[in-house]
Amino acid sequence: MRLRHRPAVPSVTPFTLARLVPGTRYLVCDTTQCAHNTRRHIPAGTGYRCTSCQTLKGDQ
Repeated sequence: MRLRHRPAVPSVTPFTLARLVPGTRYLVCDTTQCAHNTRRHIPAGTGYRCTSCQTLKGDQ
């Protein structure tokens, strides 16, 4: 019986938070498009903009 080499393990990119915008919050979205679920909101002026449906939510 011959020993065989294992195939090379593919390189895995480590998880990073570099894509998150500073000030990002996870808030409940008030639209039916997002089904009233918690979604990522990024700062936009005095409020926060939903990254899924692009609606603006007031300052929380």
